[in-house]
Amino acid sequence: MAHYNFDTEVNAKKHFITAMEVKYGKEWGSNKQADDIQATTAKYLRLGTAQNPRKMEMAKIGAEITKKRGLQAYDPLLHLAGIPLGQRQLTPYTLGGTDIVCDGDDLHYVNNAAMQQEWDDIRRTCVVGLDLAHETLEKRLGKEVTPESINYYLEVLNHAMPGAAIVQEHMVETHPAMVDDCYVKVFTGDDALKDELDPQFVIDVDKMFRPDHAAQIKASMGKASFQAVHIPTVVSRTADGGQTSRWMAMQVGMSFISAYHMCAGEAAVADLAFTAKHAGLIEMSEMLPARRARGPNEPGGLSFGHMCDIVQTSRKFRDDPCKIALETCAAAMMLYDQIWLGGYMSGGVGFTMYATAAYTNNTVDDNLYADTEHGWDTFGTSIGNCKEPTIDIIRDIGTWGALYGLELYENYPTALEDHFGGSQRATVISTATGAACAITTGNSNAGLSAWYLSMYLHKEAHGRLGFFGYDLQDQCGATNVFSYQSDEGLLAEMRGANYPNYAMNVGHQGGYTTVCTGGYTGRGDGFAINPLVKTCFADDLMNFDFVEVRECFGKGALREYDRCAGERAFVIPAK
Repeated sequence: MAHYNFDTEVNAKKHFITAMEVKYGKEWGSNKQADDIQATTAKYLRLGTAQNPRKMEMAKIGAEITKKRGLQAYDPLLHLAGIPLGQRQLTPYTLGGTDIVCDGDDLHYVNNAAMQQEWDDIRRTCVVGLDLAHETLEKRLGKEVTPESINYYLEVLNHAMPGAAIVQEHMVETHPAMVDDCYVKVFTGDDALKDELDPQFVIDVDKMFRPDHAAQIKASMGKASFQAVHIPTVVSRTADGGQTSRWMAMQVGMSFISAYHMCAGEAAVADLAFTAKHAGLIEMSEMLPARRARGPNEPGGLSFGHMCDIVQTSRKFRDDPCKIALETCAAAMMLYDQIWLGGYMSGGVGFTMYATAAYTNNTVDDNLYADTEHGWDTFGTSIGNCKEPTIDIIRDIGTWGALYGLELYENYPTALEDHFGGSQRATVISTATGAACAITTGNSNAGLSAWYLSMYLHKEAHGRLGFFGYDLQDQCGATNVFSYQSDEGLLAEMRGANYPNYAMNVGHQGGYTTVCTGGYTGRGDGFAINPLVKTCFADDLMNFDFVEVRECFGKGALREYDRCAGERAFVIPAK
């Protein structure tokens, strides 16, 4: 495989320096000693919220709400008993890999429609096998299953899945305008069957993936056939992720009854229901233990491997493993850190700040490209030509990446203006180091080892990483990278947000996902762990663009994201 041209990404003027110029003024960037922060001539007045247009807008709206309802609302002067938000400069953010600049507030998922839609599109999705249902129809009922009958079934199903009547004599139905994002397609490794199906219903693996990736995916799924089901966003928002499979199974069952002229009460219907709800079902995430109180298709049960496969960047940027890793990092940081830990687990706001460091201002970008170039040049590797992981490789890349990242912060201390604590700095450096090791070796667990080595060296250099709980989990992590204990012996791709030592680790889970991404992209594979999940999301009808994640976040921050679903405007009186 050809080497990726790193010179286009790593050059004399690092990309994150450009982001610093945008944030702190052109005086620094245009100065002859631009790389020396002491050469800055700009004077910053700590004007509190007055320095930031978005904060001023929020204060204005807060005052209007207070007046309207006669009850106190947002007031920035309540901060620290009257101290305005002026103790630090409120700087903008550049979305990594783009030229989009936005305010930090607009990267909170509550304020960003694209971030909400990313999670909506995951939570409302499941994959359901067709073969078991077809065997039931043929062996239990003597029905003939043909490409024509499958096409008719899919026509019926795409009417029924959004909530339309199919055997209930046109009783209560959902309005199409409320559920226009809901649909079902099929995919298969059987080319003969694919060619017989109506193209509107098919995710064509050969068209959506590169030839080598398509061949790998089709070989993995064999002749089996599957349904990619996306229930209405408004349904999963109103209920939860556990509703996804229940909603799907009801409409699938009704559609089989109608399309194959079955009796609704016959025993074979129970077999079809069991197939849809259990035997043939693949959900995006597992149900969590009762102490977490989360059902299936909720973020805590989403494995890192599934998250890698949901992101689709590898379909279009096969020869740039760093780009693939960085887009996956953004998707995972937002979901795991901002929504799962920041929302479901903590309930607070500050977690957003931990996540943004990993996908803004090109800081991880520059580290990752440099670390990967070092790994490839040192060990003579490239995409599809990895070195078997050894202690020497892990030690080399883990050490080099840690020192490179620490020197970057020392040479350009302004970068830490975004990273308000050592915990963010530690995540940024270890994410890049671990992913680079995984890309070089094609092994995610080797990447995790490099991650923890980077953390150890970081603590040796600075005496600490972040807060105590953060330090604790990074110091014990290396002991279970290759553990064989029952709940610790999983490959990195099979671990998830609720894995012991990860369950409350701020800013890490998106980093671990990035490491897993490095593993499969370094090998040149078409998927990380599940070809069915990879194929399910290889669909241009998806609302969220899982290829260009950071660009979507930027559009959401600028209020330009226009592929939102689940909105209620159609049934709300015009204002």
